[in-house]
Amino acid sequence: MRAPILPGRFAEAAELDALPRIAPEEEFPAVCAGCGECCRARRDILLSGLDLYRLARRLRLPPRTVAEAFCRETPGTLPGLLLTPSRRSGNCPFLDGGACAVHEARPLACALYPLGQAIDLETFRTEYYIQPPLCGVQVPGRTLQDYLEDSGVLERAGIDAFWARSCAALQQRLEAAQHYPKTAVRGCLLRALYYDYDFRDDFQPQFTANLARLEPLLARLLGETAQP
Repeated sequence: MRAPILPGRFAEAAELDALPRIAPEEEFPAVCAGCGECCRARRDILLSGLDLYRLARRLRLPPRTVAEAFCRETPGTLPGLLLTPSRRSGNCPFLDGGACAVHEARPLACALYPLGQAIDLETFRTEYYIQPPLCGVQVPGRTLQDYLEDSGVLERAGIDAFWARSCAALQQRLEAAQHYPKTAVRGCLLRALYYDYDFRDDFQPQFTANLARLEPLLARLLGETAQP
């Protein structure tokens, strides 16, 4: 099972599989030119808990406050958060003129663009996909590894893989449950995945602690029976 990070028009699995893959050692000459075009008219930037935490740390605001100001909840069983476009411009709310106002804390989907990413939830193996056409400045001789290092993707890769695996496991539990208080469960999940973080402390230990606190509460709400 794979967890895709591939916003935009290639949301369907069949379309994702048809995209060309690229290995870290392969040439990838694209370098961001800072034009801001990929930030315009976007409504598909799904945030992870780490993404929201990084934005909260950049803005020095609680994650819930940032979410209420700049995000909307996704429908579906497992709640997620999408960046809400600016009502005035229809663009990313953090697009300031032609530049990103939170560039050092931009979400993973933005750091990857024009790439997509899929993580194998059993092996944690990561695949990268090219979303044509390539944009930016072309600098021959650069590799995908160079691009991923420059964009900060590699330094957060372990947390992103753990997040994907944890969310997939939660999704499976929710789908297996028959009847449960959806509003209460949704609230618990949003707090554990997105809101209950202090930006002054590291994300990973807080995420692990949140999952541990969530476990008995979720089991009770879902009516799961203890295994003998």
